[in-house]
Amino acid sequence: MSLVVMAAALFAAAPSVTPSADSLTPITIRMQAMVGNTPFQCGKEYPGIGTSGATITASDFRFYVHNVRLVTARGDTVRAAMAPQSPWQDREIALVDFENGAATCANGTPEMHPEFTVLAPAGDYQGVAFTVGVPFARNHSDMATQGPPLSLSRLFWSWNAGYKFLRVDMRATRPDSAATAWVIHLGSTGCTGAPGAKAPTSCTHGNRPEIALSGFNPTRDVIVADLGALLSRSDVRRNQPQTAMGCMAAPNDADCGGLFASLGLTHPNTTGADTPKFFRVERATATSSSR
Repeated sequence: MSLVVMAAALFAAAPSVTPSADSLTPITIRMQAMVGNTPFQCGKEYPGIGTSGATITASDFRFYVHNVRLVTARGDTVRAAMAPQSPWQDREIALVDFENGAATCANGTPEMHPEFTVLAPAGDYQGVAFTVGVPFARNHSDMATQGPPLSLSRLFWSWNAGYKFLRVDMRATRPDSAATAWVIHLGSTGCTGAPGAKAPTSCTHGNRPEIALSGFNPTRDVIVADLGALLSRSDVRRNQPQTAMGCMAAPNDADCGGLFASLGLTHPNTTGADTPKFFRVERATATSSSR
């Protein structure tokens, strides 16, 4: 049984606990961006990516998380609130930022935030779950009135669609031509509202990945976001004709199939449950996976 399947079963079976406010302590969930077994870095070339073995260079790598839950050693699920840390976190949402505004990431920010901090009772935790994205209630507000971390225009898609939950921009090198752009912009699609509504009332595809990882101890482990795994079933040297470059979450874009499978989302062109997963757990001092 895979880590993700085991973790999903663990969280489904575990009773939920809501802690009292006076018993909370900050707990930091550390994350690391990798491309396979190589640490991610703006401007660095990564060969052998995807189904065509392309070489890529990234220019952005950021995503939002919310709805964090921790699982104790005895199986209780504890809902954790975000610890407000401007400009990266408010009480509900955190921005995880792996780019540093340097080299190819010049349109980003020099500051990075490869972690998020939650408030929960001190304890022996052995699992974590979270949702990638922005909650529906806040996804479709006017960005001009939003405070951080929802005030970044590069992560805002449109008033109707809301935010880009995950943004990865890159260039894929073809052996016979110049580098070509290929991006991952994950967000809600098919968003519509009632006549006269100031915001959408529903989206046919929410596209908020639910991530559950077992064997995770925040004092010892790190969550790896592996761009190589995310792209493993994609050909980043090509783009489906008459669609956005790369994947912008459209249900009719076959380029999204492998990415959605890696994130645990459904898509008409999914590449299956055996697709390597974007997130995994590793020891903070080691490079080997804990799966």
